[in-house]
Amino acid sequence: MKIYKYEKEENKGTAKLFGFPILEQTSDYMTSERYQNFFGGLVTTHKINDISTDCSKKDIKILGKSIIKRTEENLYRNYFVFGKKFRSVSLINEFKKEYFKYFDKKYDDIYILRANSGETFLTLTYIINTLIKRNKSKTPLFAVTQKYHIDMIKMICPDIPYVYIGDLKIKILEDEFKIDNFRFFLLYSNAHFKKVEYDIKSGQIGKCHYFKSLLNRVNINENEIEFNKTLLFEETETSMLEKVNKTGLNLDNFIFLVHEAKSCKLYDKDFWIILIRQLQDKGYDIFINQSLGLVKFSEVQNYKSCDLTFGEAFALAKRAKKIISLRSGITEFLLQTGTPIDVLYTKFRRRHFFDDMDVYHVLSGFNLSKLPCSNKSKIQEFNTFEISQKEIIEKIIKGVK
Repeated sequence: MKIYKYEKEENKGTAKLFGFPILEQTSDYMTSERYQNFFGGLVTTHKINDISTDCSKKDIKILGKSIIKRTEENLYRNYFVFGKKFRSVSLINEFKKEYFKYFDKKYDDIYILRANSGETFLTLTYIINTLIKRNKSKTPLFAVTQKYHIDMIKMICPDIPYVYIGDLKIKILEDEFKIDNFRFFLLYSNAHFKKVEYDIKSGQIGKCHYFKSLLNRVNINENEIEFNKTLLFEETETSMLEKVNKTGLNLDNFIFLVHEAKSCKLYDKDFWIILIRQLQDKGYDIFINQSLGLVKFSEVQNYKSCDLTFGEAFALAKRAKKIISLRSGITEFLLQTGTPIDVLYTKFRRRHFFDDMDVYHVLSGFNLSKLPCSNKSKIQEFNTFEISQKEIIEKIIKGVK
């Protein structure tokens, strides 16, 4: 018998010492709760993270009686012992201590990019110019939380400086707030994304759209939009070619394929295999963008792939005969390549506080044809629930020119 053993299941973990459980931990993804049970219930903990605010609460009990409790609310973290508050910590001061080292005093307004690729692209392309003018920002700075945000800024807003922060824990509820001489504009809060999904899922088909929700969040009308073109720089093109040429890809006759996504459920692997083979039979080379690495295609021969940055992926997709993509954040970014794009919609994965969203609501709430300046003649979107795989493949191949 092992002295110590840890057994892990999907939502449960158990630590055992000499075969006796000393810790049992369970979690509930839908409610963002975690329960811990030590020594058969002698000590228990309950922690819950508020997905809309990033604030948390934790309660530690001994024999069922609350001993220590921690809450985060009203810009303070409060500690309680036996129900009496004994300490409060300012969340504003914690934010300053953690993040002010990134902000040079020469900047006046900090725009925090906290969205994923799709909403970030829309913000930089359609919204940010209007925001900066309305706020009268003299020396704005982007604070970015994802590496690919940097690529987007360089290509869409190259004149605005940025600083990379990484994982940002912000527990301030306001979209706009001021600390010392800095004004902060949060783009966007978890509460925003939670409301968008709720409105789309619970609303009438066709009534709610995520881009309109973005405009409403920042109080901008569509006629106030200022368009920024995505720029492709020579150094990005060069670095892309250095990588891609090593794969042997036929740059004059290839399809750019994106089969993975974080929000939408993965589509049937056999569909992609059949599609790839039929395209190859038609004489097209295939480049597969495998940024997430969720699905491998060992069954398919001679497709090409390599690691690309967002900018390099844009440069390569611009040369393709067609882009074929499962709906993901990169699809918005690739619209400005001018390459015809076919987009497959599946239902959403399970998310905090939400069961999965059906395909009809996903397509209605996140379709690309409603975006301004999109060339609708080059966009073909498929509801994978109502169209057979065979029919989708036929339409895709027929549309390749």
